[in-house]
Amino acid sequence: IDLGAGGLAQLFGLKMGEELGMPVRNASLLIRSMRFMLEKWPRLVAEYKPAFGSIFEQYIAEYSHWGYCDLDMVMGNMQLFIEHSELASQDIVTYSFGDVDALYLRGQWTVHRNTRDVSLLWKGCPHLGDDLQKELLMKVAWVRRMESRGIKNYAKRFQSAEGCYSHRAASAPGIRIKMAHKQFVGLAVPSDEQIYFVNGAVWQCPKGEAVDVELLFSNSQQPCAANLPGVQEALGAMLPLQVSAEGGCGKWMPVEYRMCAVNMPEPPEREQNTIGFNTYLRDGKFYAQRFRSTLPVLDNGCRQGAFFHMQEWKKIWGYGTHGVDPLELALTTKKAPSFTVTTEGITLLT
Repeated sequence: IDLGAGGLAQLFGLKMGEELGMPVRNASLLIRSMRFMLEKWPRLVAEYKPAFGSIFEQYIAEYSHWGYCDLDMVMGNMQLFIEHSELASQDIVTYSFGDVDALYLRGQWTVHRNTRDVSLLWKGCPHLGDDLQKELLMKVAWVRRMESRGIKNYAKRFQSAEGCYSHRAASAPGIRIKMAHKQFVGLAVPSDEQIYFVNGAVWQCPKGEAVDVELLFSNSQQPCAANLPGVQEALGAMLPLQVSAEGGCGKWMPVEYRMCAVNMPEPPEREQNTIGFNTYLRDGKFYAQRFRSTLPVLDNGCRQGAFFHMQEWKKIWGYGTHGVDPLELALTTKKAPSFTVTTEGITLLT
């Protein structure tokens, strides 16, 4: 998409300003501030993820859904995991890594029904809505203050979309949300896990176990079904959840936005590879429901997921590690490479 000379800053400023009913003068200031900040800190784009449905409205008019993800991800066989039923019955669908007690919309994968009421939920967050211009001006002032002091590395003023936006979406009347356990994440350092990307599929395997890449390859060839049946079978009734801000989850977000399920059940240890819980929002209340994965778990413990989020692993890649360098040359070829991801970086498979 060619956004023209104004780029993202102009598009963001115009569309958000329009939805907020800003006068032209205010919208112009908003665009200038947005351009300044995106040039200084491109990652700020992520703060406006919840507004993408409004910002890119003209480009997504023919689509039933819109969504966002992160950049530090390895995408797997997504059409295997996306379910037609969840897209048809939910307003918002997000994929978690199993931290089901934390009730928030994940930045790694959140999909919205493309309707105006859903696409405007972002306006309920002060830093995106009524206080958008004030928040941007404070960001600009902070950057200029740091630069005037010659400080290059400083804490950024970043408002996570996983905080206020999740809370506002869950508080909106009639909104239906599903939080499904479908992703892998590089959270623990050191880690007992390793990731394999083979034949377009993402596999998580126990570190130290012998892994037959050909076996992964043969088990990664599931056909794409147009009806998107998914790979999770719902089991039993929905269980009401008690929600509290003091449940111990989401400590990176302001306490007023935290939503923690304090009575989330656990599957038996012997079933944890195949049985899990997804959470749902119905009529303003959260529920949990058991599911069984219909995908095989290999004898060595390898199992397939929708995608892998690098999260903490990438933060330690640097001197003495492979990092992402091996992929730079491999991605210039027509064939998708096979590789592993560990706490030491990315390694191509021959």
